[in-house]
Amino acid sequence: MSQYFSTQRQTVTVLRNQSIDSIPLERTVRLDVVLPPHFDPAAGPYPVLYLNDGQDLNRLRLPATLNGLYRRQALRPFVLVAIHAGERIREYGTAARPDFLNRGEKAGLYTEFMLRELMPSVQEQYHVSADPRQVVVAGFSLSGLSAFDLVWHHPEVARRAGVFSGSFWWRSRALSEGYTDADRIMHNLVRHGQAHAEHQFWLQTGTQDETNDRNHNGIIDSIEDTLDIMATLTRVGLPEPSVRYVEVVDGRHNQHTWAHVMPDFLQWAFGVDARSGWQISRPPMKAIPSHHWESTRRMINRRHPRMRKRRNSSYLAASSAPSSAMNPITTRPAPSEYLEYYQTYIGYIPEGADPIAHLQAQFWQVQQLTNMLTDEQANLAYAPGKWTIKEVLLHILDTERIMAYRALRFARGDQQNLPGFEQNDYVPNSGANERQLSDIAAEYAATRAATVALFRTFTPAQLDRAGTANNGPASVRALTYIVAGHEAHHLHILRERYLPLL
Repeated sequence: MSQYFSTQRQTVTVLRNQSIDSIPLERTVRLDVVLPPHFDPAAGPYPVLYLNDGQDLNRLRLPATLNGLYRRQALRPFVLVAIHAGERIREYGTAARPDFLNRGEKAGLYTEFMLRELMPSVQEQYHVSADPRQVVVAGFSLSGLSAFDLVWHHPEVARRAGVFSGSFWWRSRALSEGYTDADRIMHNLVRHGQAHAEHQFWLQTGTQDETNDRNHNGIIDSIEDTLDIMATLTRVGLPEPSVRYVEVVDGRHNQHTWAHVMPDFLQWAFGVDARSGWQISRPPMKAIPSHHWESTRRMINRRHPRMRKRRNSSYLAASSAPSSAMNPITTRPAPSEYLEYYQTYIGYIPEGADPIAHLQAQFWQVQQLTNMLTDEQANLAYAPGKWTIKEVLLHILDTERIMAYRALRFARGDQQNLPGFEQNDYVPNSGANERQLSDIAAEYAATRAATVALFRTFTPAQLDRAGTANNGPASVRALTYIVAGHEAHHLHILRERYLPLL
């Protein structure tokens, strides 16, 4: 160990706000560079870690974690290059192709930036190694997919990748358009590629990364997609010991979980003794490291017997309405009872299902969602000019209140023509993004309770009453279906376009 460490204080040096002007990305890329204790430009060359989403350096507690590991003499000195994200949804992804919504269309340009601009510049300025065996690339969620993609396709520059909660769901077809597992882009790229003999991957998931289970097999999608990428790697010739899989029980899709498991990754990548294990001591989160693994089904059955019992607990997943609701509504409105525009929303409620029960079930899905998101995550818009998650939630509430008001007036026999409203004026004036997510969630609960209480009072005769709104017909029955279906429509969009980017 004496070749690596002195007896002086082991403290890293963080060089903030470094930058490089990128020609392919047409922007200035900010960097934070973390130098090991006693960094000596004349020594080396140093191993190097290129870290995507480097703007989260402090939220990941990386400087403090590195200081602790260096003091314990657990790491070889290496240089960390933290690359701040730019147009994250456009620049991260798979270089070969974007996803079905054309997200990641600049991923190829980002790869070009890494290979042609960043790596040569860092090698020159900080005396880091160009030996691909000494180069590690890592990232989180979508940036983790980018790290994996670069290392898989370019073993001539880097042969090891670290992927925290990787977006291996990245797909070429929407779930609503006949999606199958064959539509996962990275799995196909690996399946038709060839593993390098020295490829190594560190892959992490959390059992609370999400709760979606698109094929209802009891395994959340983030875990299943990761296990499937591991199985695909072995099928193309990568030895099982070349993959380290770490699963964090109760781990979530956020920087807290990733910071918690960061020492395991750092010691895997730059540890003095690669055989030394690392155990988490802070409950309730626990890590399940695995140097070897079996088939997907056997491993899940061994590690997650409880997960098979939760197959219908997916938040924002399609739900079945309770059958024991008081005064259930099961007769659908006739097309003459609503404007044609609303057919899309009414179509979200299955034949024979009670729309009020759907409202109740969907409320709990939204509550699960808001409990799992941070305020920062809830300010996400899946594309420029689109609403944020907070704005979507308030739009659902605005529409619910207006439709419930119409239903109340028509149920009471009011025949006045009620005016319409313009959602694109309401949303920017809602102030949603300036509010706390917990405050919006509380308003959501109050509004939903009032809506359900009102709708449950409607008698069959009242449900059949109709009036005119926005210069078109609207029965009380149709408005009940529209409120539930409108929310279902937006939950589908959240599930399909927003949540995979978190």
